[in-house]
Amino acid sequence: MLPDRAGPVMVMGRGVAGLDGATGQELWHYRVEDGGVRRVWTTPGGQDVLLGVPGGEDEPDTMVLLDAGTGELIAEHDTDLEGGTVHTAAVTSHVGVLVSQERDMVEGFSLRDGEHAWTYELPDRAGSAGVAHEEVVRAGETVVVMATYYDHTLEDESVRQYDQVMFAAALDGETGEPLWELEQEFAYDMLLDVESEVSPSKEALFLGVRAGAEYDLLVDPATGGEIGGAAYQDRERYPVGLLDDGYVETAVDYDEGTVGYWHMSFEGEELACLETRSRPGEDGIGRGLLLEEGVLRPDHLTGPDLDRGPVDVEFARWNSEDEPLVLNADMTVNEEWWFESEGSVTTLPDSPVLALVPGAVVVTEENPGPWTVVGLT
Repeated sequence: MLPDRAGPVMVMGRGVAGLDGATGQELWHYRVEDGGVRRVWTTPGGQDVLLGVPGGEDEPDTMVLLDAGTGELIAEHDTDLEGGTVHTAAVTSHVGVLVSQERDMVEGFSLRDGEHAWTYELPDRAGSAGVAHEEVVRAGETVVVMATYYDHTLEDESVRQYDQVMFAAALDGETGEPLWELEQEFAYDMLLDVESEVSPSKEALFLGVRAGAEYDLLVDPATGGEIGGAAYQDRERYPVGLLDDGYVETAVDYDEGTVGYWHMSFEGEELACLETRSRPGEDGIGRGLLLEEGVLRPDHLTGPDLDRGPVDVEFARWNSEDEPLVLNADMTVNEEWWFESEGSVTTLPDSPVLALVPGAVVVTEENPGPWTVVGLT
């Protein structure tokens, strides 16, 4: 499920449907005749919807562009570009971005006609033996390419810490023109990918690797300049998400049976906090959906077996001493389609997910399927 300008776009096995966020009414649907839908993206602002439809054997994917408001077909074309086997990673208003799995390159193609728009190749780096974990994230109309470079210590069995470089480059999404590059050296006992997160306003970009907080970077995606302060520096807490004025992290108090959330500024000042009861399976389930007024948390496991049960959604307000509001979002109507309904201490069943869309918060399932969904307003 993805947000468009009117509400959610529901992704189904053989197509997509656009719903009104306030009422849940279906506004339009689009069905793929053969095969299914591999992936779906929305352009910035939710104006258009792009579908990736698998091609035949040794055939490129077909891209289908729809108007997000009406479902009207805008364009349909193949993605047979230079980089060989590719996967689409992001879309801007007019360009789709492909990452090659065979060459260290990223390509842009026109959403309207499928024509090649630009190519960006990762720079050669002295002493590098290769590139791993190449990915792309979108920040508005800017595309940020991330990768990890590794050196020949990876081939030396006597080496316990492999020298690596976290690399990021921002490109103009329309032209592919490089805007800035940065890199951060680190060492770790395994290859790490670059973790990233963009703030809601697209004005802050977090880049990090699990090697340690000292390697994390917080930058302006438009310029690459470092933003004063940092995010997620307390390793005894777990990240929840970036906000425009800071970030939120959480931690469980097992002795008290509670969980705390802290809204921190990038300068390390506590802006708000809340405490609520811990849920069954707290460590392994979603940490919640951040809203301006507080945190929405799905509660769907039965204790102590950790089986899938009815879904409650708890809303805890910042700096409030009141009990959280609990909303019933029972999803047991989907039970026959769940992949796994029984849990254990090592394996958890299918989980609901929360998504903020225009007009509502939608509760749906984490895996694709013919789901009944619930909208909260």
